[in-house]
Amino acid sequence: MHSKHTKLRARLAAGLRGRILDCGSGDDLYAATLRRGDNEVVSLDIDFEALAAGRPPAVAGSCGRLPFADDAFDAVWACALIEHVREDAVPEMIRVTRPGGRIVIVTPNRHSPFDAMKRALGLTAWDENEGHVRLYDYEALRPYGRVHGETWFVPFGGWFFWRYPRLAHVLVQEVHVTPSLKARVRASGGGHEARGTSPMRSCLGQP
Repeated sequence: MHSKHTKLRARLAAGLRGRILDCGSGDDLYAATLRRGDNEVVSLDIDFEALAAGRPPAVAGSCGRLPFADDAFDAVWACALIEHVREDAVPEMIRVTRPGGRIVIVTPNRHSPFDAMKRALGLTAWDENEGHVRLYDYEALRPYGRVHGETWFVPFGGWFFWRYPRLAHVLVQEVHVTPSLKARVRASGGGHEARGTSPMRSCLGQP
């Protein structure tokens, strides 16, 4: 997947520790940040070419049905991803993250007030992007955790959009995974059965 590199996103990525799933790693824009220190990063994408060009371990698969067991990761990074997945991918991320872990999601705001301006300028709005199959708004993400906002092209507006995400062009969600959240997601039918990485989705670049 393609994304923009912003200082805010880099700061959030740098705050993740441990075994991290880079969900929809695409062009590995934040790979160097995620792989700091003793972090172990597993890249996941449906694009074999992107995975082959990146750094192992890399697993081919969909974020809508993650090929990992429950509690397999300390953190999940998903930037410019969930809007490309038809299923609600957030419950799956919660399933594979251990209690006490963190998930950071960056996704377009379905109700971005800037989309009208983009259309007037002949630019592509979020709902006109052919790769976007499921757009989220504040209300859809809020049940999973705290939601902030980002609008990188408005100078000096960072604090405002962070505090008022409904007015932002992009939504930024931080999920702090707790046992009660995992239980609530399971009870609502979210996520799938626990499973390990299948042989057909084994790590690329490994013997």
